[in-house]
Amino acid sequence: MNKYNRSVKHFIMTIVLLWFMLSINAQSFTIDPYLANPVNHSITIRWESSSKANFLVKYGNTESFGKSKPANFIAEKESRYLYEVNIDKLLKGRKYFYKVSSEDISSKLSSFKVGTKNSNTLSFVVLGDSRSKPHIFKAIADQINKIDPAVIIANGDLVAKGGSYKNWQSQFFTPIKDITNHIPFITAVGDHESDNVDGDEATLFTHFLFPHKDNLKLWFSYDFNDAHFVFLDWRYPDSKEMIEWFKKDMHNSDKKWKFVVMHRPSYNLGGHRVAWGRNVWPELFMNHKIDIVFSGHSHLYERFYPIRPLSQADSWAVTYITTGGAGASLYEAIQHSSLAYTESINHFLKVQLKNNQIELKALDVNGKVLDSISWSKNKGIVSPEYLATVTAQEELDIINVFNAEISKRMERLPMVEIPYEPVLKLSSLKINEDIEFTIRLAKESEGKYEMQPVSGILKANTKLDIPLKIFGKSTLTVSKWGDLSPVLRLIAEYETKTFKGNVTGKVLEYIAW
Repeated sequence: MNKYNRSVKHFIMTIVLLWFMLSINAQSFTIDPYLANPVNHSITIRWESSSKANFLVKYGNTESFGKSKPANFIAEKESRYLYEVNIDKLLKGRKYFYKVSSEDISSKLSSFKVGTKNSNTLSFVVLGDSRSKPHIFKAIADQINKIDPAVIIANGDLVAKGGSYKNWQSQFFTPIKDITNHIPFITAVGDHESDNVDGDEATLFTHFLFPHKDNLKLWFSYDFNDAHFVFLDWRYPDSKEMIEWFKKDMHNSDKKWKFVVMHRPSYNLGGHRVAWGRNVWPELFMNHKIDIVFSGHSHLYERFYPIRPLSQADSWAVTYITTGGAGASLYEAIQHSSLAYTESINHFLKVQLKNNQIELKALDVNGKVLDSISWSKNKGIVSPEYLATVTAQEELDIINVFNAEISKRMERLPMVEIPYEPVLKLSSLKINEDIEFTIRLAKESEGKYEMQPVSGILKANTKLDIPLKIFGKSTLTVSKWGDLSPVLRLIAEYETKTFKGNVTGKVLEYIAW
């Protein structure tokens, strides 16, 4: 009896071990099929598997398919294998069904459309900075699924660590898999994908999303119906190559609506207070009649009133929107007269184009409308009602002189006897008025720190270094993220012949790593 029991036990253990070994070696989708590269009448279906195989994509305008195409192996990363199939000769607006399969596995039935039958209409969503909190990104993805747009546009920072394969799995592909299997996703590159701190020069970003592009030159454009989208690479604000490409690309586009998507904003009053390419790109956007510039990086929502130079009343007015609230920890929003709406909140944008009309809504994670705006453009002329809200570009350019400089991270802590001595590097290039200014402590920092206000005049089209001395007056505490207590913040007051105002800097942080 004991011998029999031992034999049965040995048999069961053998079966369990065999099943375990087979399950380990069983093929699976490590990344479910997702859509990419919707160009003209074609689309790309891409996926990743745990092992190499002969994959086949069946597709057609019924669930019985009718056509099939073998997959192309693209590359291997982390012992995972990336495949794709490009399907062309598709009809706009028609629904196609597809399934990816090998001898061992098969994906679920999915579908897609390429554009819409009516080229004068388009529904798309825009989002940014979805990294770090996949549960928030998943909630936004669920709302996007209800809207069912033609395309999803993103401005980067999809993951916290762009060089981490696990981050790409947990923070991007998993929360968004239920929409990217039937809606194409196009994104600009962010700093978390491409910098030298969290990123890997966009190597994994390019591997997954643009395997046929140069990871060091991620600027490109797409057409969707009557809209032209230009995606810029934040790493090269002064790149002559990207600038010349942009000019040529815009010259060759005859689309009614023109949008730019980039990670870092040229105008940004809250969050990071970024002024990306401020001496180059705003003029290019104006000259090439860009309707909206979508950016992120600062984790909040900002919609500026349309911007153009006060000195050029007949020039094109560009709308700038910061949309960086799709998942990452939120940043402070700053109210200002140039902003139509701003809020520190998780959100995404829904944009609807219909003939001469554009409608834009900012929605929260529950689908509630936070902000909305619409205007028309007929034969290249924007509705006068919208242009009546124009704000002066010159004043925003003055704000850009100070905003980032008074918000830089501290390399040293201000002590009671040893001051922190930053040097502000002010530049008024392309500003045609002298600027009288004073840099002082914000009220919330008075009594907790000591700094003599510094006043001066920044001449038009010049540069000026302004040294400061900031002393601490009490015990300081610093979090592991560099947050300082008590709070230290600077204010810049400015006045020219035309403008007068102040700039609220970011709460200063200490570089703790």
